[in-house]
Amino acid sequence: MSEESKSGCVEIFVSETLRFSGYSGTSATVRDVFLDAEACALKTLELMYCRAQICIYYLLWTVTLSPKLTLEQEITTVKNWNCPAECICLSPKQVLCNTGGLKDIPTQQLPQTVEELSLTKNNFPVIKGDAFAGLRVLRKLTMDGNNISTIRPFAFRGLSKLYELSIQHTPLPFIEKFSFAALQNVSVLLLANNKIGYIENYSFAGTSNIRVILLSNNPLLRIHSHAFSSLTNVVRLIFPTGIRTIEPDAFDGLQHVGLLKLTYMDLSSLQSYTFRGLSYVQSLNIQESDLGIIEKDAFTGLTHVDRLNILNNKIDLIEKLFLRYENSIEMLRFHGNHVLEAPRHARDINLEVSSISAIDNHFPCDCQAHNVLESDFVNGTISEFQKKNYCISPIEYNGKPMNLVDFELIAMCHDNVVQDNLGSGVTEIFMLPTTLFFFLLLSVNFF
Repeated sequence: MSEESKSGCVEIFVSETLRFSGYSGTSATVRDVFLDAEACALKTLELMYCRAQICIYYLLWTVTLSPKLTLEQEITTVKNWNCPAECICLSPKQVLCNTGGLKDIPTQQLPQTVEELSLTKNNFPVIKGDAFAGLRVLRKLTMDGNNISTIRPFAFRGLSKLYELSIQHTPLPFIEKFSFAALQNVSVLLLANNKIGYIENYSFAGTSNIRVILLSNNPLLRIHSHAFSSLTNVVRLIFPTGIRTIEPDAFDGLQHVGLLKLTYMDLSSLQSYTFRGLSYVQSLNIQESDLGIIEKDAFTGLTHVDRLNILNNKIDLIEKLFLRYENSIEMLRFHGNHVLEAPRHARDINLEVSSISAIDNHFPCDCQAHNVLESDFVNGTISEFQKKNYCISPIEYNGKPMNLVDFELIAMCHDNVVQDNLGSGVTEIFMLPTTLFFFLLLSVNFF
């Protein structure tokens, strides 16, 4: 290869590099960078080796030049946007609007390239529908410490890349229906330390990928039906203390939950169909609460639960406790509960569960004890069950192990005796005195 051809190769490469990179400097600068390549061309090496060397230098040149161009582009972008006076625009991707006294969200004034937006300690009471329209690449949104009293339906619609949303330390009184709808990729939702008193139905409709919901330190009193519909793949859902009402179907549509924890509730009853539609739960914990009456269909419709833990609760009455095979519950742990009134019949406890553990509970040790000892709570010998559970009544046996009571000396409750003998002539026995009474009454009137 002639020296003229080799020199022409370098000249062509230099001009092409300038053209594709958009570099505005002279070719002399680029030429100096490739002196080694030109020297290589002047030697007796083959053309292919020379081309490979030139390619390496081109890559090194690109790597060196690209960050400078990107930085210049970002600086130009920032200059093109007028940052709101109450905000600090650290870059086109990060904006801080903290303690600025904003009365509205300045969406139109923010760069559409923003990925992290902090709006804390401002004074906007309402988050309107589609409040962040246009900020399509927003990934993290913090709105703590604001005077927020209302979140309108679909307030965060269009934020398809948002993965973390924090609204904490606000006077927000409730979660309105569809408030957090259509948040397709949010994985962390922080709602702690607000004034949330209830959650309306379908508040999270279309929001299917939240991994963590934090609701601690809210005065939550009521959970409406279908409040958590559409939520799936939640790792932890831990409710605040003090819940007084859980409506039927409150958890309908909630699927694939790691831990669902309900503690320190003050319920009048665990209503029928409370857990209908809740499925694929690793651990459902109901603990340290006043459950009132467990109604007969409280767990009907609950399916695919690894562990159902009913722990350390006060229970006024168990109407019926049915866990069928179709519920697909692997383990029931019924521990440390104080049951004031047992089911009216042993068959009202039907536990078709793979593993049952009932220990450290307090049951009535009067005639009702027969209903407990003959029920599915006893997963083993009766004597072993009596050793591991205690009496709550009568008062002289309160707190003592059940095995200290001789239940053979205690008759079954009268209602059960009557119920067991229905259809065996008892009805006719009770009807006879009534017939004689009316006959004598008619005789007296006749004479």
